[in-house]
Amino acid sequence: MNESKNNTIKIVCALLGVVVVALLVVVAFLLGQRSGSGNNGGQTTLPEEVPYTDPTLPAPTSATDAVPGEDGQEASKPADGPYASVRDLDVDMTTGTLTFKAGDAFGVDYDSSVISVTVSDECMIIGNAVSDPTAAQRRKMDVTITVPESFFFGDVDLSLGAGKLNAQTLSAETLELEFGAGSANFSKLTVTGSAKIQEGAGELSINGGSINNLNLQCGAGASNVSAKLTGTNNITAAFGAVNLHFEGSEADYTVNFQMGIGTCIYNGSKISRSGTFGEGDTLVNITGGFGIMHVDVG
Repeated sequence: MNESKNNTIKIVCALLGVVVVALLVVVAFLLGQRSGSGNNGGQTTLPEEVPYTDPTLPAPTSATDAVPGEDGQEASKPADGPYASVRDLDVDMTTGTLTFKAGDAFGVDYDSSVISVTVSDECMIIGNAVSDPTAAQRRKMDVTITVPESFFFGDVDLSLGAGKLNAQTLSAETLELEFGAGSANFSKLTVTGSAKIQEGAGELSINGGSINNLNLQCGAGASNVSAKLTGTNNITAAFGAVNLHFEGSEADYTVNFQMGIGTCIYNGSKISRSGTFGEGDTLVNITGGFGIMHVDVG
């Protein structure tokens, strides 16, 4: 009987061992499945990194926010910078070309290696930076001044020597222009105070505008002036060819002639050595020398 009892105990222990082994196999299988579901091709997936934010500091700026001074911000115009105070102009160029062109904003274009541009109080001063320029340097001595059509200079003083002047438009209270063997061409010239122009052996051309109190001295060159004159005007011609056209009505002018041995044609007719024509408020005194002069009024 005891032997039978012992056999029973052995059988029960064996069965319990089988059950325990089976449970261990099931647990191992379940753990393996869970571990496999957390893998991705053998790579471990890390949790998404969340940047640290200090609650005491301002929120970070988005990359899409506008930053002052970067692209997209409107640039300043030249007239708001070094030329904002310019009223007067003083140019002394022995050579080169000075150009006035119309534009939206006031500005100056030049080569600083051969041209000097400074601003003193309300006056812009332009000159040659090289006293004895080479041929290569002379070819770079050009200045272009961009002027809005509404811009009005105060006093303009231009000394060009053998240089050239090309002006689409120029308006000023006073003008002093002196040039020798060069040329000066105005598409439109407006002077409300007084204008003094001294031409040597060069060429002068004024193709429109209005000039008050003109003092024109023509040398051995050619002068072609077409403009409305007001005030008191004095024109002297030495040896060159002079063509004058005074815009407006003939009744607006009083023209006095004092001629030398040259020839003068007034409104299509040759006149004598002296004479006065018209009774208008605008006085024009003309003194002729050895050249040929044509004067038209109206």
